[in-house]
Amino acid sequence: MPILHPIFVIIFLFLAFGSYWEIFRLQKKQSVFVWIAGILIVIAVGFRLNAGADYPVYKMLFSGFAMYTTYGDVLDKALFRPNTEQIEWIFVLINKLVFDFGFPFYIVTFIMALITVSLKFTAIYKNVAFPTLALLFYFMPIMFFEDSGQMRQGIGIAFCIASFKFIKDRNLSMFLLCMYIALGFHKTSVAFLPAYWLVKIPMNSKRIFWVLVIALLCSPLELYRFGGGLFSSISPDDLSGAYTGYLDDRYYGTEVETGLNDIVKLFFIGILIKYDKKGCENVLWYEYMRNLAVFGLALFYFFRSNEIFAVRLPGAYMFFMTMFCMSNLVYAVREKTRQILYIGFMSYLVAMFFYFGKGNGDRGGFTSDRYTNALW
Repeated sequence: MPILHPIFVIIFLFLAFGSYWEIFRLQKKQSVFVWIAGILIVIAVGFRLNAGADYPVYKMLFSGFAMYTTYGDVLDKALFRPNTEQIEWIFVLINKLVFDFGFPFYIVTFIMALITVSLKFTAIYKNVAFPTLALLFYFMPIMFFEDSGQMRQGIGIAFCIASFKFIKDRNLSMFLLCMYIALGFHKTSVAFLPAYWLVKIPMNSKRIFWVLVIALLCSPLELYRFGGGLFSSISPDDLSGAYTGYLDDRYYGTEVETGLNDIVKLFFIGILIKYDKKGCENVLWYEYMRNLAVFGLALFYFFRSNEIFAVRLPGAYMFFMTMFCMSNLVYAVREKTRQILYIGFMSYLVAMFFYFGKGNGDRGGFTSDRYTNALW
């Protein structure tokens, strides 16, 4: 049976040990676990070679950006002026600078990994009581899909997560700056723009339940189709074009398949509803995190009949669901309940480690017989 490369096994075992030590021994966060995990992940992701679903495409584009794109094109894209560039401008700029300085492509992946890991890990450490458990949720399997696969969206999500500081501070100008930078990496970051106001909506367990039920009932109606005209009138052409282009996409414009992902989501939703009051009482800013998580779930169910929208648009919001809310609820509850939640989460993560290894991990080149790294 295919199994992930030893570097990923080491990271998983280290985070599993660290989470247990933080929760049941120290009962407080430890920055050393975050630092060590961050360094290992940056090395594993940043210097990878030919690993990740989108790696061949990104590598092919690397030289293309340098030969067919000018810095003037990048500037036009940054200022939303008419241009022919299809890829977001900050990502193009990083590639072009690395190529012009004569460095290989793995320097691009290293820069991307360094930025995204720094932003995500910093936000997790500051906002989660037991950050090592949150990092374990991130590592298995979000790291492989986002930061080792869809790198542009992964780093766009990282800036959305970093903007949570300014959402809490009610600093609109800095929040919008984060959104502008996030859009410079991936168009889907625009979906996070309402987050600044969503956090202020009063919610409770009953409202969470009904919001999700209504979103699910709306899914077959495909109401999002009526938003194409409105979206094109209030957003730049490349954003509205991407939205309308995916409405009936040949490969991704179909309904999300029912499977393990739905079972996991229902499990998380049950925990979110059951322990909502505990989270609000014991975790600072939990109401903000919960609102963003609920909106992400609502987006998923609302767009369920279109796979690309259901998977891509809730990305940043779902980060708050697993890494922030689930991990903080382990802190919010006490004694036996904490043990039950931890055992349940760890059982899921261990199962996911093997399930991912023999599936997407093998196909993506992350297994022991296929993964290679520029450092060894």
